[in-house]
Amino acid sequence: MLAIKKARKLIEANPADAASKTLADLVLALESETPFQLADIYELDYKRFEIALEILAEWRMDRYYAKKLRLVDVSTMACAKPRCACIWRDQKRHLIVPLALAGIWLIASNFYSCRCHTSGISWLGCFTLPTLQLMSHTPKLLTLAAALVAAFSWGTAAVAQQTSVAAQASSKGSFAMVAHLAVDGVAEIVAATPNGQTLFYTSADAGVLGVVDIADPTRPALLPRVDVRLGGVGEPTSVAITPDGRFAVVALRMDDDVHHARRGFLRVFDISNPRNVTAVKNITVGIGPDSLALHGSGKTLRAVVAIEDEETIAEGKDKGDATLGGKRPGRIDVAGLQHLYGGTDSGLQSLELVAALKALPDAVYPADPQPELVAIDHKNHMAVVSLQENNAVALVDLRHPRKAKLMRVFSTGTVERKANADLKKDKEIAFTDSLVARREADGVTWVVPGVFATANEGDGKKDKAGVLPGGRGFTLFNTQGQVVFEAGATTELNALRHGHYPDARSAAKGVEIEAVASGSFGGVPYLLVGSERGSYLDVYRVANPAQPEWVQLLPTGHAPEGVTTVTRRADGQQLVVTANEKDNSLNVFRFLSQGAPANPQEPQLVSKDVMPWGALSGLTTDGAYLYAVPDNAFAQSRIWRINVGELASGRMVIDQVTMLTEANGQPLKVDPEGIAKVADGFWVASEGKTVADNELIKVNPAGVVQQRVKLPAAIQARFANPKTGTGFEGVTASADGQTLYMAIQRGFDLAKPQAAIVKWHIPSNTWTTALYPLEQHSKDAKQFWMGLSEITLLPDGRLLLLEGKAISAEVKRVYSVKGSDVTEGAVLTKTLVKDLRRDHNYLQEKAEGMVVFNGNLWVVNDNDGAGWTRMLNAGKL
Repeated sequence: MLAIKKARKLIEANPADAASKTLADLVLALESETPFQLADIYELDYKRFEIALEILAEWRMDRYYAKKLRLVDVSTMACAKPRCACIWRDQKRHLIVPLALAGIWLIASNFYSCRCHTSGISWLGCFTLPTLQLMSHTPKLLTLAAALVAAFSWGTAAVAQQTSVAAQASSKGSFAMVAHLAVDGVAEIVAATPNGQTLFYTSADAGVLGVVDIADPTRPALLPRVDVRLGGVGEPTSVAITPDGRFAVVALRMDDDVHHARRGFLRVFDISNPRNVTAVKNITVGIGPDSLALHGSGKTLRAVVAIEDEETIAEGKDKGDATLGGKRPGRIDVAGLQHLYGGTDSGLQSLELVAALKALPDAVYPADPQPELVAIDHKNHMAVVSLQENNAVALVDLRHPRKAKLMRVFSTGTVERKANADLKKDKEIAFTDSLVARREADGVTWVVPGVFATANEGDGKKDKAGVLPGGRGFTLFNTQGQVVFEAGATTELNALRHGHYPDARSAAKGVEIEAVASGSFGGVPYLLVGSERGSYLDVYRVANPAQPEWVQLLPTGHAPEGVTTVTRRADGQQLVVTANEKDNSLNVFRFLSQGAPANPQEPQLVSKDVMPWGALSGLTTDGAYLYAVPDNAFAQSRIWRINVGELASGRMVIDQVTMLTEANGQPLKVDPEGIAKVADGFWVASEGKTVADNELIKVNPAGVVQQRVKLPAAIQARFANPKTGTGFEGVTASADGQTLYMAIQRGFDLAKPQAAIVKWHIPSNTWTTALYPLEQHSKDAKQFWMGLSEITLLPDGRLLLLEGKAISAEVKRVYSVKGSDVTEGAVLTKTLVKDLRRDHNYLQEKAEGMVVFNGNLWVVNDNDGAGWTRMLNAGKL
């Protein structure tokens, strides 16, 4: 195998050389099964050209795996340009290839058809290498193909560099959300059947496996849940589906804790009929299984299981890791599943990690391994397992069909950021701090064969040297433990600009990147990076692992815990699914090769010049711009201006911020819940901690306070409890600015299903109150109380009220009342205008902003400072 060895030495000696880069590109194309432009080969000198042809001939011999692996590693480090120049159609067509020098035609069955869209370009300049199919051919045919390359390469003039339609299309590919589904119980880890028709998600709190039909991804349907407990005990921590889609394998933790060392199980279920799932077999594994992944198929099927044995505190006082200094170290279990397909079971093999960790000079808790997540490189028959608390990863060799081998354990090291992080929990976002942090990876995934990504969440504490836990981003590693790419501040800067940065976590672990997933979409590798605290997916195109290309930020439900990809549906639809544990939901995203179309009805909000924003609690307009205020999620109160000029492109831009100040220049720090634009500035409604703290604040266009007004004593006296926290939730003004209407969240008496509307006629200083009837939750009206969250005055004199404050999302509606009916002590009659939940699937907890702009009703939710801000055009009134 001289070619592989020679290529490795050549690349290592001079990785920046053009010839080295071409060979590196060829190696990565072969290893990742992605196209390669063969015209690049004949630009090499003859010596390196021969090496390239020898690599093609040698590559298909799997017994030289170790040498190939080393070559892949150095090629990954050297590779710096994307590949693929033509459209390859995945159809069983025949390609008739001219052999110019030989004067014959070669019929190469199962090759892909290739069509160039430029004139004056040689046929070979269009030719790319379909690795999977080529590597499956016989050596004789492979040699003939190599000869074909030689004939054209040395008998044809140089081909002009062209960018193909396919390359352009792949660079446009992006995702669009097609469904947001509320599910039964907590949604944590999610997996899909290979045919992409059914999802299975774990719900640990209920001990069940949820089942979802996604035959139509835009209309997912809940199927009967499956109780996976044994004797009423156990919590599912992970689920994986066999390659044929016949079985689901569930990791079950059996209520182990610091005092009770109970071994866990793999429970196998027959899912041939997703509507009638049945248990098949139970396999005992180690204590506290946390994750599993499957390797092989049929009579070679095995499960690789991360046995964390987290040793949590007993008696319901779960405080996370209670490391015992190695008294109960975690491990990696490899469980045979061959018997499911009539094979001979290889049994349970346990891989111990203590010795390997103790050999690492910078390992944390080396005597107590804490395996977390597992991912399989099926091409190279290798597993990577994150050891989160240990700040390390383990690689497992799975090439032997019955005996796994621990290949190596290496530290994931630290991340250093300089003046581009926020380390203060102060209700202000400023990326000016520096840090050094252990990566402490949670999720792992193989991006391309030989390169994996880590989700650097963190799970420890700051050490004596000041090194923090959690890298606050993601990293790409090769199998030698070398960093191929480090995201650094990228994901947090994206979160900040899109309103997803959680300042409340600044002093801890920032956005907490917890989950990563990958898949080939449109023939190109993509990496999906999930933020638990920011509630989003950061999407990267990874044509070159050394230079991932950021594509978009996708808002998800609250706290995505699991992410999976669906890429082999018969209808060609390619999907990404997130399981969101804090709001019990799933998100389904569809890949669109030409890019997701603009959605002016639900534009994405983004700030100009990386301006921090979030927690939008009130909306107003001057007819040209929208204006929004945040609640007290930010320390200093402020007003953002929202430019709608890019609405046709599916986004609105927050292009200006006005910081609110007292007359003496001191920052204004209140709790704005509503805003109304008037000719000489804005009125801001601030919700107080008590009745007496509710306040109307007038500011000029520069944000300087001009007037502050409390509720009159007579109105304060109407509250059943003067210390109640219910108060102003919105304010709206008449066209002349002489009359204000305020919505009080739950009225004067919390025991009654009423809110209150307060009218203030400014010139006469006359105050009027009326009662507004609230809906009631169908199951638990006390816990899931209703309330008002916004008020808007229409030109025809109607008042629009946004109702549905409860966290249950059972009611999200807009009603109207007549402004003229707001008389002292009146009980108002309301009329339904819009049902946001029924008509728009608006499940967000806190729909709090509402404004009529250009005749359309716009609604936005308060994301509490981090998460999905859903701006919705609910249509004409």
